[in-house]
Amino acid sequence: MNCWVVIPIKAPEWCKTRLAPVLGDRERRKLVADMLAQTVSAAQSIVGLQRVLLLGPSRHDLPGDIPLLPDAGQGLNVALEGARNAAIGAGVRRLLIVSADLPLIKADDVAALLNLPGESVAIAPDHAGTGTNAVSLPLPSAAKFAFHYGDGSFAAHRAEAGRLGLPFLSLRRRGLELDIDRPEELAFWRQSRVH
Repeated sequence: MNCWVVIPIKAPEWCKTRLAPVLGDRERRKLVADMLAQTVSAAQSIVGLQRVLLLGPSRHDLPGDIPLLPDAGQGLNVALEGARNAAIGAGVRRLLIVSADLPLIKADDVAALLNLPGESVAIAPDHAGTGTNAVSLPLPSAAKFAFHYGDGSFAAHRAEAGRLGLPFLSLRRRGLELDIDRPEELAFWRQSRVH
C-alpha cells in the first residue's frame, strides 16, 4: 500500500519542557532523541525508509535521508493539514500520524495502524483515553479531516470521522498508549522498565 507515516516533532529546545522540573536540558534532549529514533525505527521496519517523514524544523540528528516536511509555525493542527495535503498530492492511500514520544512503540503497533478495513479511520488514544497518540486516515476519503490536537482530541477526532461518514476504530495498544509528557509518565515508564 502507498502510505506515509508522518511523525511531528518540535525543535529540540521546545521539546518536553514540562519535564524540566525532573530532567536537565541534556537529559531531556536525549530522551526526545531516543523516543523519536524508536518511533522512526518501528515505522521504517514496516513501511520502508522513504515512507517515514518527520514534520517539523529539525531531524534531531537522525540521518539526512529521512524526509522532512515543513512546519510553518502556525501550530500542530495547521502543520498536519499541510502534511495531509502533501500526502494526497503524492497519491498516498493511507496516512499515519504517529507521536514522537512513544517509548514502547514496536513495529506491530505500526502494522496495526495500517491493517485496517477499507475506509476506516483509526485513532490510538493515550493511556487516559482522552488524547490522541496516533491517527490512521484513508485517503482521499479523509481529505477534509480536520485535526483537533489539544485537550479532548480523542473525542474530537472520533466526531470528525463521524462528520465525514467514515467508519471509526479505537485502537488501544500498549505501545501506542504511553506517551511521555509529564514527570509522572516518565516515572511510570522508568518503573515499568525495572519490572
